Amino acid sequence: GDGVNTNVLGAGTRARYASPQDDQTIGVSTRPVDQPMIIRMPRFDDATERRFLDWRAKRLRDLLPVPIIAGALALVAFTAWDWALDPAMVVPSLLIRGAAAALMLACAWRLKQDRTAPLRLLSGLVIVTGTLAMPRASTSNPAQSAVSAIAVIRAWHVPVLNLPALAVVPVLIHLSGVDGFAAANAGLFLVTGIFTATIVALALERSARYGFRLELTLEAEARLDPLTGIPNRRQLAERAALEVERVRRFGRPLSLLLMDVDHFKRINDNHGHAVGDEVLRVLAALCRAELRQTDLLARMGGEEFVALLPETTAEDAALIAERLRMRVAARPLLSDPVRIP
Repeated sequence: GDGVNTNVLGAGTRARYASPQDDQTIGVSTRPVDQPMIIRMPRFDDATERRFLDWRAKRLRDLLPVPIIAGALALVAFTAWDWALDPAMVVPSLLIRGAAAALMLACAWRLKQDRTAPLRLLSGLVIVTGTLAMPRASTSNPAQSAVSAIAVIRAWHVPVLNLPALAVVPVLIHLSGVDGFAAANAGLFLVTGIFTATIVALALERSARYGFRLELTLEAEARLDPLTGIPNRRQLAERAALEVERVRRFGRPLSLLLMDVDHFKRINDNHGHAVGDEVLRVLAALCRAELRQTDLLARMGGEEFVALLPETTAEDAALIAERLRMRVAARPLLSDPVRIP
């Protein structure tokens, strides 16, 4: 034969395809932008960055209710510390911290029950409430620092969300009559907690970015043929389902080329499977170079390939198929160490 057999299916062909996935996962670049060694924070292009932020927000919604509840309980438990320092302040402290804990629990319930609840607003409210609900200047709130570190999507949100605390806590210290070493200790405790929370948040964000990049890599590899590097049957099914839906909605032409290699078993038998694999790689690269960027060339398995041609009539697809056949027939696929015509 002439090397490749091609069959053309026009837009009217009936076929069954798997359900489409988010087509943004196809061809997404996950290479991080170069960063200084001290940071090494993976960065993505704009579209992938938005996907990462949505991905992390979804996981934070599942994670946050438990630490928020723990922080609320810790806030109330600090009343025992107030009692040890000044028994006369137990009742006011309990009322203030109880109200703050109730608000934190309400935020946790909202996050748990409503998947569309504003994550940043609620997490910021929890952080500010937890910090300002400390009526004693000599106490700090480690639970607030812990929640700050895990409640944000981006690490730089930690100092931003703690700005109200940095502004109000000195006023509370002054109004409480605390001065000297105790006031400096309280302020230093607050700043240290925010700094520590920021460092922890940086580490968590970095870990999340590497995890998201790995997930994208695995997602992309699951849609590629490992031998030829072109899309596999899974990606073809997803893309075909999208294209067929466009055909149904807008009536645009769509064609499908079915191709296989003549006498491929003879190549494997005479020259070995390593040569057969190289033939498939060269053939895939050759066909890919002849098709448009909007076309999809996929390997179905063995020596069978499929080309999905959007905006292509059956007549035009027949011309493309003949051009591919002639291109392959005119060029030896391998010349060293063996020649495959």
